Amino acid sequence: MSLIDLALIFLRAGAASFGGGTAALGGLRHDLVDHYPAMTARQFQDAYALGQATPGPGILYLIPMGFYAAGAPGAVVALVAFLTPPLVLQIVVASQWEGLSHSPWIRAIDRTLVPISIGLIAASFHALGAPLLAEPAAIVALVVAMLLSLTLRPTPALIVIAAGILGLIGVI
Repeated sequence: MSLIDLALIFLRAGAASFGGGTAALGGLRHDLVDHYPAMTARQFQDAYALGQATPGPGILYLIPMGFYAAGAPGAVVALVAFLTPPLVLQIVVASQWEGLSHSPWIRAIDRTLVPISIGLIAASFHALGAPLLAEPAAIVALVVAMLLSLTLRPTPALIVIAAGILGLIGVI
């Protein structure tokens, strides 16, 4: 995959990532795995897992995705291209906020972006979770984690740590 193609994919994803970086995962998976086979589905999931396991912002998954697609230059291009549209939008909006903050258009856009964000995040969860539906251990782990969350209400970190330990010892 060329760096220009990669930049265009991540520019588009960054421009449409309302709801945070997670909202872009569905589109990125479609582009990087299905449309341009720049990486395998397993590499996509590994890149996301690595990005989430790394301390720092939740969008660090962009770096291994770019690396899988085009090596070290791809990692840089993916991160910079993804961050450019929201950065430019933030600068423009911040410079005009006093005049825009009372506009009914801004309030309407704000109300509109919430359902769009929820839909994008749901598509991302589908892109990440659908491959796991073929693994019975993953389904059992999901149901157990959900039941524990609903009944005992532990901190989510405990569930993540427990799942990590069970994964390390080969249970899931």
